[in-house]
Amino acid sequence: MSETVRCRLVPHLEHLTAEELEKFKLYLVDYRYLPRGRLEEADLTKVADLLVSSLGEQKAWEVALSMWEKMGLRELCERARKEDVGSVPALPVLPPSSDERNKYQERMRKKFQLMRDRNSRPGEQELFQHRFTQLLLLGEYRYKEQKQRELLVRGLEHALVMEKQGRLIEVSALFDPDQNTGTQPHTVVLQGASGIGKTTLAIKVMLDWAEGKLYQNKFDYVFYLICRELNQLGEREMSFADLIANDWPGPQAPMAKIMSQPERLLFIIDGLDELKFPCNEHRYDLCKDWKQPRPVPILLSSLLRKTMLPEASLLLTTRLTALGKFSPLLENPRHVEILGFSLKHRKEYFCKFFRNEDLGEKAFSLLKGNDTLLTMCSVPLMNWIVCTCLKQQRERGQDPIRALKSTTALYMCYLSNLITPDDKDFILQHLRGLCELAAEGIWGKKLLFEGEDLRRHNVEAADVSAFLDMNIFQKDSGCENCYSFIHLSFQEFFAAMFYLMSRDEVGVKSPDSSIPNVKKLLEECSQHDDGFVVLVVHFLFGFLNAETAKELENNFRCRISPEVKLQLLQWVEGETKRDFEYTWFFSSEVPKVCSYLYETQDAEFVKQALANIQDIRVGIEHCYDAVRAAFCIKQCPRPQRLSILFLCTLPAGVWQDLSSVVHKNQNLKELELSCIRFADSCMEDFFEGLRNPNCKLEKLSLSSCNLPPACWHNLFSALSSNKSLKDLDLRLNSFEEGAMKCLGKALENQNCKLEKLSLECCHLTHTCLQKLCSALNSNETLKDLDLSQNSFEEGAMKLLCKALENQNCKLEKLRLACCCLTQTCLQNLFSALNRSESLKDLDLSENSFQEGTMKFLCKALENQNCKLEKLSFARCYLTQTCLQNLLSALSSSESLKDLDLSEISFEEGAVKLLCKALENQNCKLEKLRLHYCEFMRDSFLDLLNVICSSENLKNSDLRYNYSGDEGMKVLPVVLEKQNHKLQTLILPQHGFLLDSKRSSFILISI
Repeated sequence: MSETVRCRLVPHLEHLTAEELEKFKLYLVDYRYLPRGRLEEADLTKVADLLVSSLGEQKAWEVALSMWEKMGLRELCERARKEDVGSVPALPVLPPSSDERNKYQERMRKKFQLMRDRNSRPGEQELFQHRFTQLLLLGEYRYKEQKQRELLVRGLEHALVMEKQGRLIEVSALFDPDQNTGTQPHTVVLQGASGIGKTTLAIKVMLDWAEGKLYQNKFDYVFYLICRELNQLGEREMSFADLIANDWPGPQAPMAKIMSQPERLLFIIDGLDELKFPCNEHRYDLCKDWKQPRPVPILLSSLLRKTMLPEASLLLTTRLTALGKFSPLLENPRHVEILGFSLKHRKEYFCKFFRNEDLGEKAFSLLKGNDTLLTMCSVPLMNWIVCTCLKQQRERGQDPIRALKSTTALYMCYLSNLITPDDKDFILQHLRGLCELAAEGIWGKKLLFEGEDLRRHNVEAADVSAFLDMNIFQKDSGCENCYSFIHLSFQEFFAAMFYLMSRDEVGVKSPDSSIPNVKKLLEECSQHDDGFVVLVVHFLFGFLNAETAKELENNFRCRISPEVKLQLLQWVEGETKRDFEYTWFFSSEVPKVCSYLYETQDAEFVKQALANIQDIRVGIEHCYDAVRAAFCIKQCPRPQRLSILFLCTLPAGVWQDLSSVVHKNQNLKELELSCIRFADSCMEDFFEGLRNPNCKLEKLSLSSCNLPPACWHNLFSALSSNKSLKDLDLRLNSFEEGAMKCLGKALENQNCKLEKLSLECCHLTHTCLQKLCSALNSNETLKDLDLSQNSFEEGAMKLLCKALENQNCKLEKLRLACCCLTQTCLQNLFSALNRSESLKDLDLSENSFQEGTMKFLCKALENQNCKLEKLSFARCYLTQTCLQNLLSALSSSESLKDLDLSEISFEEGAVKLLCKALENQNCKLEKLRLHYCEFMRDSFLDLLNVICSSENLKNSDLRYNYSGDEGMKVLPVVLEKQNHKLQTLILPQHGFLLDSKRSSFILISI
């Protein structure tokens, strides 16, 4: 009876998300139903087992319902309460063929329950469920652009993206209705990179169904199709029933009964990206009848397009790069991205691999010093390779760290350990054929090789046997005399080795002329950065490393030639210039060349490759990207400007490299760093670099860095000793009063040469502003200060005004946009303009003005002592009276040359005053911005006529206003006048016009 309750609990637990399952465990512990130690690592099947074995069936059922109710899972409770513990069986009532179904499930269980490692000895196997480690699944497809936008907006680290996105789903919920639309998916695409665990997860689904743990209420039959096996069938004709009947345990499958309820069928199609035949060319030749013999490509295309068995469900696996080819065939698919292992499950995999928890934890600890590999181990294949190499090194008594330097070094270590001195000569003799086979397969996108392919490259049966024993090759289980490399990445490794082999000129002229040479390989890599050749090029750069090259020569007698090295250098020089020096800084990617250069671990080669790079702009999403980028930046000999956006918490080693660049590279003038969070200890080294006399940094931006108070103290302290830093951008940070006091002290220090300081949107308190404004009285270097989006009280404004009136204050530019300035604050500020000898640029955008306050400003503008040249009121709230007063003052100001009145509504009277001011010879305005001012049609035309006739105005920006065709008709007439000084006019009109008599005039239409 308890077995019945166990089985009934599991399907209900499958509906819980990972977070809900952990919460359920916590409730069981808190209410003292089960001990914490037994629940911590328990999966949902184990939880059900522990409940029943500890509490008994009736109590276990009641406790589960009680906990679900406390968790607010009402729907789950209601569904469970409808069942009667004493009478309802655990599993759903099966169709008449349940006997046959059970036999089929048993056959599938036996087929998939055992697994063998790629390098296991003959007969050495273990239970799949013992080795399987949970994978993170993201419940929707993320296009590249969406992913970048999400990260930039939310600023999530890599770990948060993987583990705390809130959209991670369990395998049991793959076919659940969509939470937003309520629609039921019938096609689910499991997608991910090579080696991420797509096939493993597909097998897990099949095995769990066969063992009665998954989809028992949903699917009566699950069939597993492997695309590389379908390739071997080619155009052979058969019925779909025959295609799926291979694994049936009896002589004849009851296909009529099975197909009678297609909605109860699930077809797993593994490896769509490996299909050799196209499925998108049979649109008009599809098949509806599962009994009708047709070519295999048509059968598969008909199934994918839902022409055959439209009610059936599909579970597909594919690489991300192949998704675009198959998406048009699929009907409303649900995309599920396999993210790999979480940090916790990476460690769990190590423990399972070594079959000893202590040994596994000790091996896993070796990765903590290598952030690249630690992150790469989120990919299950890399986890297996790392574990295998560490195990091999340990068994041989060698240093395991040696194998973990780079991806190439890791593969080299693995392969070198497979070759013994006795068989080395044999392997070398036939290695050329294997490498040719690999390269030909890469260019032909071929993963499965037949006997003819092997013979064409002189790979004989004895060679195949040796390669199988070495676990380089594997025999395809579904096809006689068909082979493949143990993984595509190994094929790519040997394809890279192919380019080191030639009889005369190594790598320049390919041994097999039918295979493109190195030049073509690099061109292909440039054009298709997601293609099959990318990792081949990656390994080629890895072969440049001195230690790897030595192993390559000793073990495989392959040597990279000077010609190939030169080709790689010339290619990567072109790629670095293109990838590093792009204009826009919205990418969350490290340039791909960083990966290639890091793989070399050759400082001199990297210096040569980056010799001409002066501008570097990169966005770093992952920790291993940070390691690679830092390695390259450290070796870059002459960078002048460096901008880095970090979307992850940085390893200490990265900061050590970057800190050294600050004081060791005297060419570096500008540094922009933006990060979610910097570690305190790392920042100490960085600020120490700023204090170093060799640091020649002139501009530093640390926007959105969220540094703790101690770090700000260190930074501001460094300002007192750094004589080169002139521009400091600290936007979007928060400061405590102690830190601002330290900044004020630094500004008062004569050694501080700061000329520009931005504290926009820093949530400065009244006390902070007071300390800063007070320091301005004794600072003689600061010329540009941005305090926008900070709220001023009257006391702080008085101190600021006092500083502006002080002869020691050299402030020329002051931005106070969106500061919620009171009318008293504004009056004090405008009064100070008459006594300020330096202030020339004032930004008061997004503030509100009353009429009395505007009179103070007008009075200041009319005063000969006012030196203001540029004034911005963009997006300000101005009454028409305020606006009229301001415009009237323009004719009296002898200094004002630049005015921004964008996004301010003009009534007809205000437009007339503006025109009158512009026509006045005393008006010195040279630049006028009037975006989004909502002019009336006639008013706009009058204004346009005046602007084009002005004797002083040189630049006018009227974008986002109505001009109509009439505006374009006015222009040729007014531009004929010879007295205008207009150089640039921006209009809201399609098309453009150039004045032939004034070649310097530019008309830009928006």
